[in-house]
Amino acid sequence: MITGTPELAPPRGWRTFLTLWASQSLSLLATNVAWFAITIYFTTVVYAADSQRPQLALMVGALGLLTSGPQIVLAPLAGSLTDRYSRRSIMLICDSVSALVALMVTLVVWSGSLNVPLLLLGVLLGRVAAVFHESAFEASYAMLLPESQLARANGLMQTSYSAGAILAPALAALIIAFPQHLSGGLWGLGNGTGLVMVLDTLSFVVAALVLFWLHIPSPQERPAPGAKTDFRADFKLGWHYISRRRPMLLLVLLVGVTNFALAGVNLYETLLARFNLDADFVQRGLSFESGYAIMTTVTGVGTLLGGLIISSWGGLKRNRIFGLLIPLLVQSLAVLTMGLSRSLPLTCAALLIFGLSYPLGGAHSAAIWMSQVPRELQGRVFSVRRVVGQSSIPLGVVVFSVLSARFVPGPVVVVFGVVAVLAIVSALLGKQVRRVEDKTYLDELAAQAR
Repeated sequence: MITGTPELAPPRGWRTFLTLWASQSLSLLATNVAWFAITIYFTTVVYAADSQRPQLALMVGALGLLTSGPQIVLAPLAGSLTDRYSRRSIMLICDSVSALVALMVTLVVWSGSLNVPLLLLGVLLGRVAAVFHESAFEASYAMLLPESQLARANGLMQTSYSAGAILAPALAALIIAFPQHLSGGLWGLGNGTGLVMVLDTLSFVVAALVLFWLHIPSPQERPAPGAKTDFRADFKLGWHYISRRRPMLLLVLLVGVTNFALAGVNLYETLLARFNLDADFVQRGLSFESGYAIMTTVTGVGTLLGGLIISSWGGLKRNRIFGLLIPLLVQSLAVLTMGLSRSLPLTCAALLIFGLSYPLGGAHSAAIWMSQVPRELQGRVFSVRRVVGQSSIPLGVVVFSVLSARFVPGPVVVVFGVVAVLAIVSALLGKQVRRVEDKTYLDELAAQAR
């Protein structure tokens, strides 16, 4: 039974959102630091030799798969649970599980038995918890805020992602560079990775404690006592909602193509820094760690600026689709430039532009979906949106990793950029995708399809 969807946000919704945003931002920062430390570990310790480029490329691909794969597999289940159960409880459980996973890794690091399989297992378990958390968190926006504030709220989250990307390389490099002072001497952890994981664990504990005291409403279809949730039917409902509205379906497919080409930018950064820009690093007197940290920091600065712009501006109120497509086109051109570049300044300029465009497009995309889909259906519809739109990410990661293991990464990145440019230009020239905000038209299409 549907309990109903309130038309107005709760009186303290914005304050509740800001509290939730602040605690989750702290956790995001700590997780970014942990991810950067793990990437440095693989690149400079496990696969440090030039002859190990194929192994490094495949390992980077494996990390990408473990990061994106759970989203594809578990999104339908996460979406169904999000609509049927307390979104606050789901987030609380996920933060608690993530804290336990980080603690487990911390204890193993403390014992000195850190190994590659454990790192991969930690990444996998962390991403599984994150899938359910992200589903419940995203669907909570519309329950706390009026429609006019959705783009601004998404902009704040984009700002958090970018701030984490800016601060994480410096914090991780500081810990790694002075292990005896920061971890071995003071904490007895033996290396910087141990302290990184301690901080990650504590951040999840803080996030869980904050959630425990917050009230987040949920429009729920609670199963009858003893009844089983039909996840297949829930996924089918979400699929029918999108597929019967052709502009929405085309938008999801477009995002799938661009995700194939653009979602692996973190992987591009790692391999381009290691193999395309290595000579430029040497000429400038930079180590790999320093050059790579500069690149990731510049990307973070761009996304921070973009997040601040969308947070203060609030985004387009009409024709939001252009607020998505234009930034996507700019990102595609930036990726193409990255692949062609052999210069750190030019690559950083492309990364800055890429980062600046990312939150602008992401906030408008989220605002479109949150305003078009009924709140009580958002968990299920958004799960289908994720599966269809993001299922191409693992494929892109695999293709990029395999090609980069055989060829120099630069030309591979160029090809991916060209694919994205062509897809976005075709959407701009067409009419269907640009009608995704015409709710009357969408509902007419849905009625005709029944």
